[in-house]
Amino acid sequence: MLPFSLWRKGGSAVGRSLLLGFGKMLEPNVIYVWRIALDSDWNGDEERAARWRALLSPEEVLRADAFRTETLRCHYVMAHGALRVVLGACLGMEPRSVALTVRQPSHGGDAGASPTKPALADFVRGEAMTDLRFNLSHTSGAALIAATLGREIGVDIERIRPMEDLEAIGLSIFSAVEGSHWESLRDDDRLVAFYRVWTRKEAYLKAIGLGLFRNLQDVTVPADAAALKGIGDARLVRDATGKSDWRVTDVPVGEGYCGAVSWEGDGVSSIQVADLSSDLDGNLSVAAGGRKRSSS
Repeated sequence: MLPFSLWRKGGSAVGRSLLLGFGKMLEPNVIYVWRIALDSDWNGDEERAARWRALLSPEEVLRADAFRTETLRCHYVMAHGALRVVLGACLGMEPRSVALTVRQPSHGGDAGASPTKPALADFVRGEAMTDLRFNLSHTSGAALIAATLGREIGVDIERIRPMEDLEAIGLSIFSAVEGSHWESLRDDDRLVAFYRVWTRKEAYLKAIGLGLFRNLQDVTVPADAAALKGIGDARLVRDATGKSDWRVTDVPVGEGYCGAVSWEGDGVSSIQVADLSSDLDGNLSVAAGGRKRSSS
């Protein structure tokens, strides 16, 4: 592991030549994904908790404090703090200064739908002269952050948990094609296949800005238990509303989890994956480590 600082208090963002753990600046037609392990609590380290909370906006701090358990509060703070570190590094700004909003996506969202797509505020996009798009997902113990230039993107991660009513839940979200294929699988493969379908659908629905506002049965994705591996295995999403220019593939997220990323249009040349450390040092820096992966 080669730690490096994405951002330091009182200083500027690290040079773009060493940006985001990939050794280069953001490039068009490349999707970047960061993985981060989330702690269940602060283990009594109030200083560490304060450093993480200092990354957030006042509104985010209020949302974090509204969660009823320490684990949920810790997960929220770390996931949203990591997102701000990534965006700050992309934009050359302090994480807390990155102004965020929600908006209707430029493509794919249904007219009149709630604007649930997180985005950079217009003045931030103007100052940075960038068309940076991003998405965040977190679950018990882990988070994914995805970013790219000039196209909508969505990401999802879920922890795999046994379900007593798996078949009923599965059939309530599967399209007819998915349900037929899922029922043909061996019993041992069905749980993982369910989570593959769920994360692929959710990544797509987050990319178009609708999340679970849409009927999941209107969307069809691959229903296999086997992982899709990068660009080579990316599949078109079939949407009953007629949208057809969206793709999805899986993100390697480790045993016990499923993850997926979805994006708008073709022409993506690779998906780059790296790990963010959950350790913030006294200078409020974030270390990134682990081997980066390139899927082409």
